[in-house]
Order: sequence, then C-alpha cells, then structure tokens
Amino acid sequence: MKTCTKCKQTLPLTEFRKQSSTKDGLKYCCKECDNKAAKSYYKKNKGKIVNKVKEWQKNNPEKVKGYKKSYYGKNKSIQPPTVPGDDT
Repeated sequence: MKTCTKCKQTLPLTEFRKQSSTKDGLKYCCKECDNKAAKSYYKKNKGKIVNKVKEWQKNNPEKVKGYKKSYYGKNKSIQPPTVPGDDT
C-alpha cells in the first residue's frame, strides 16, 4: 500500500505507474491523479504539442511510414473495407 501525494488516498501498488528515478520505483501520485494532470497539461499546451508532433513527423518521414505500416498491419482486421474508385 502507498499513499498518493495529490489525493492523499492509500492505494495498492498496482494503482501507481513505474518511475525508475524514485526510491521504490513508482510515481508519487496514483494513476488517476497522473491522468488528470496529463489531461490538464495537454489542454493548456495543445497547440504547442501538436506543432511539435507535426514538426517531428516532417523531419522523420521514414519513421512515420514505419509506424503507420506497423499499425495498419496489426489492425488490418478492424480497418473498413475500401471500395475501388472511391476517393473519399
């Protein structure tokens, strides 16, 4: 059991993410609080984050191509069927 530093709840260790730089190898805040913080950060900095991702994608087209190929290969069964001649 460990206590979250944000919500002050005592929770099982499975409710904390890993972080190698801490003494016990787990983050100080629980997953729920960590999710809230990440969502809040993204909401405040969305433009900056999106621009950074676009810039990285522009500078690393081969990596992007590899990631897309891997993703579509793994998720082929859930991809909608394509219709020949349909440009939508």
